[in-house]
Amino acid sequence: MKNRPTGDFRESSLSRPPPPGAHPYDPSHPALVAALASLTIGTAHAQTCTDPHYRWTVKTTLALQGAASTAATPSAMLNWTPLDLYRPAVGVHDCTPRADRELTVYAVTGWARSWHIENGPKGDLDWHIELTQSAKTTSSKCVVVEIPDPQYGTIFVTARQDFLDLIVNSKINTSKQIVPPVRVTVVGPAFFDAQHRGAKGSGKPPSKHGNCNASDSALWEIHPVYEVRHP
Repeated sequence: MKNRPTGDFRESSLSRPPPPGAHPYDPSHPALVAALASLTIGTAHAQTCTDPHYRWTVKTTLALQGAASTAATPSAMLNWTPLDLYRPAVGVHDCTPRADRELTVYAVTGWARSWHIENGPKGDLDWHIELTQSAKTTSSKCVVVEIPDPQYGTIFVTARQDFLDLIVNSKINTSKQIVPPVRVTVVGPAFFDAQHRGAKGSGKPPSKHGNCNASDSALWEIHPVYEVRHP
């Protein structure tokens, strides 16, 4: 939609001839000032999102680094109420700011069951890690925690290395599973990844969220992960 000045200008003083001696584009002209102001407001509200990936600026934010954390578990996250966010239309960028639970930093302790790097044609280079409540919990009852690429902050270099140090005695099989699973604690803000949710009113279940598509609540993540440590 093109920007339009607000209000009705059909009877505005801009449509009338200026008084003798006045320039029609005099910047002090009250009607012109009002028109320019409304145009500025309209433009500000119509600014487009240019994030390369879904809500990318808030996904990689360092603004919450150092905030006190609240203890949580994968099973607790799977019971969190989903936000009122849905998959954007095709070709639409989404820069929705953080809100509600997304403004809280959590320390989530669970078992690391799966790990891969999102490096496909549309990949964002995140490290995608899946946690379950126990080492034997059904793998689909999982939550996703993601460590962004180090280009977005040196803190992610440390988080990645600490994760590798914790799983050093495990192997990653062809299904991207960590064998044996490793118990870890990850620290970072919650994030609701509605990119994997169906469109509003579609009734479609989550999809393409790794193995974590059991419900809309499974779209809660810890993203970005600031710290990985032994519980």
